Amino acid sequence: WKHWLGLTQLSSGSIGLLLTLPLFVLPCGRWLPPWLRCCLGEDRCLSICKGQRPSYILDWGSIKQDFSWEILFVVGGGSLIAHGTVASGLANLIAQSLETLGLSDFLFIVLVLTVVAFVTEIVSNMSTLNIFGAIIVTAAHHMGYNQVQLLLAVCFAASFAFMLPMATGPNMVVYSSGRVPIGQMISFGLCLNVTAILLGSVYIYFMLPVLLQFTGISYADLPQPSPG
Repeated sequence: WKHWLGLTQLSSGSIGLLLTLPLFVLPCGRWLPPWLRCCLGEDRCLSICKGQRPSYILDWGSIKQDFSWEILFVVGGGSLIAHGTVASGLANLIAQSLETLGLSDFLFIVLVLTVVAFVTEIVSNMSTLNIFGAIIVTAAHHMGYNQVQLLLAVCFAASFAFMLPMATGPNMVVYSSGRVPIGQMISFGLCLNVTAILLGSVYIYFMLPVLLQFTGISYADLPQPSPG
């Protein structure tokens, strides 16, 4: 739709601001007519916050008191770590070193899942895919492994983000509640990561080929990505 409107330079951040800023001037539910509040439900029209009752859907005074400002530092720190990982060449070095290990197909999948799953804790999902996707495909091409299979492993592992708040949006929501300390997130998230890696390895190597056979195709029949 951006092409239709001639707004190809419009970013996701601009769209977010466009939808968020009007909420600072739109009256909240308590200013609605009584008949409309009755239809919507009185409970839905109540604003629960500290300090004075707000007049708008987003009230700056309430935000200043209730917002967990440490979230900004957590998100910003994660972005800086992600940028440093790419700019320093560390991510490249980790991924390229996988070529020289001489592991079997299954162990290589386990290793790829492990590395990507822990990198995605500090790097966003899309950034992790951009970093490791092309490099793993190239490594698979050089080593004679199936590129689609390993690319699927990278895609799966990029979503195994259970340990840190900056890893993914739901983690940040849980952390911002203030009820789950980061130590508890890490301990439980580590168990989830290990479980996801083991189950993902078994699924990609053993189960998915069997499921593909029911459709009459195999990994080799799928479009192969071009190695970088």
